[in-house]
Amino acid sequence: MSLDTNKAYFINQRDVVLRMQPLEKTSKNAANHLLLGDYLRYLGTTDGDWAKVKCRGDEGWLKTDWFSEQRLLEINFIDIGQGDGCHIVTPDDEVILIDAGEGEGFTGQGGDNMYRFITWRYNLRCRDDGKPPFDIEHAVMTHPDLDHYYGFINLFKHPKLNFKTISHNGIVERPLGGASQSSFLYDLGRKVPPTPRQKVYHLWDTVRTHQDMIEVLDAHPNSQKFYLSTLRAARDNNPQVQFKFVDQSQKFFAAYNQNNDLQMEVLGPITEDIEFNGQTKDCLIKLGNEGETKNGHSVIFKLRYGKLKVLLGGDLNAKSQDYIAQYYSGIQTKMSDLEDEIRDIREDLISQNLTIDERKAMEQRLDEHRKLLDLIISKTRGVFQADIAKACHHGASDVLDSFLQAINPIATVISSGDEESHSHPRPDALGAFGKASRGHRPLIFSTELARSSVEFSYPIKFYQKLKDMEAKKDAATTQAKKDEIQQDMEQLRDSNVAKYGMITIRTDGERVIIAQKLEEERSPGQKWDIYDLFWNDKLQEYEYRKGKGH
Repeated sequence: MSLDTNKAYFINQRDVVLRMQPLEKTSKNAANHLLLGDYLRYLGTTDGDWAKVKCRGDEGWLKTDWFSEQRLLEINFIDIGQGDGCHIVTPDDEVILIDAGEGEGFTGQGGDNMYRFITWRYNLRCRDDGKPPFDIEHAVMTHPDLDHYYGFINLFKHPKLNFKTISHNGIVERPLGGASQSSFLYDLGRKVPPTPRQKVYHLWDTVRTHQDMIEVLDAHPNSQKFYLSTLRAARDNNPQVQFKFVDQSQKFFAAYNQNNDLQMEVLGPITEDIEFNGQTKDCLIKLGNEGETKNGHSVIFKLRYGKLKVLLGGDLNAKSQDYIAQYYSGIQTKMSDLEDEIRDIREDLISQNLTIDERKAMEQRLDEHRKLLDLIISKTRGVFQADIAKACHHGASDVLDSFLQAINPIATVISSGDEESHSHPRPDALGAFGKASRGHRPLIFSTELARSSVEFSYPIKFYQKLKDMEAKKDAATTQAKKDEIQQDMEQLRDSNVAKYGMITIRTDGERVIIAQKLEEERSPGQKWDIYDLFWNDKLQEYEYRKGKGH
């Protein structure tokens, strides 16, 4: 390969060791441990089949046949504490952020970690003020819960970032009263009452267009609602930002459609045509109370790249999973009702003294329920099955076993925090994830278990380094020196977010690795815990085999 210092290159191996000298292997020659898809910069010097590069902040040597000009798909689940935060880099080098956690000030548990991660990843603290802002193509706020969207507010305000589009699920909390006042108003807008045809309420004021969102923001310019404040911050920083409503009728997200190597199919939220006062609108159903409705209508993506399928959703709950399965299976019986009835029949068969005829009738009813539930699972699985799935609602218990079976993943990624009152992930949810997954040893990853970076106190060595820097800052005799040390401390904090707690997926559409940083590196050349997914031609699906690839 003819190398060029002006080109971008990427690691094409599962993992490699960056060497301090152009030697095949020595115990003291390791500079860093690199992953499939890591970006590297050629520094213009070669030595045989070795080339000098800079990668992950270190300079060293790599073999030239480890270089590729092809950028891979990279998906990073950031440890943002309680909440969700996903960073995607597409093969075309576009950036997509799906949720960003609660943000600074609401939790001490990595509250502003998405901000710190983006600052570190794109070196914003050192970015020349004369440069144009760094473009982020898409920010997706899956639903209006603080632990998913409020981490965006400081990113939206950042003068060195330019968000082009902000996508949402159409549910916008707004102050009560105003022009839309009616007897059906609550803070998600008006509720259309049930009609003989529609037995449930629907949200009439779903925000469906860019202009709709602008009108809501203009109608409440001083509202302290956090959701509106977050959206105003984006608009104030970039008046050209586009607000985009996402629902299943669009089929695909943005340009990531069947004409693109990377596809992002939109599976939710689901809208229905509703008539009210002589008008017809695409509306969202009221699933339950306000929280259940907001969560249940989370934006859901099924991402496909090559052979890999990844399911990305927000905070789906049992009610929404019933509704979604009814929509995609075309069968109106609820999964939850069948699960309950099957459980009750099983208990009756064990606990009651039954005649032969009673037992036969009960077993027949049990068989019918099982067959119907299996049919709903099968039909839903045809749409939702994925190789890797982001767990809904941080490992909460409010999920249906049958819906998890429809997803049928090899690997599940849970985003949760240490300092929260929900005890996420719940023990029964962890058991359900494993039971509903495919393969002999399903994988369950957790940002919390991988290592939350609360107060940046893990590992102890890192915490001590910060304390030493703080002491030097206090001892500095000039403000310039104090500012320099503070900048170094912030950069160290930023980089730590990427080191502990993050789960990363790398794939070229054929090879797939899932990796997390070791809490305590074994050596500079052994920093990652890596799991490989392998394509099985006979089964026509991915599988995980313990030990293979390590």
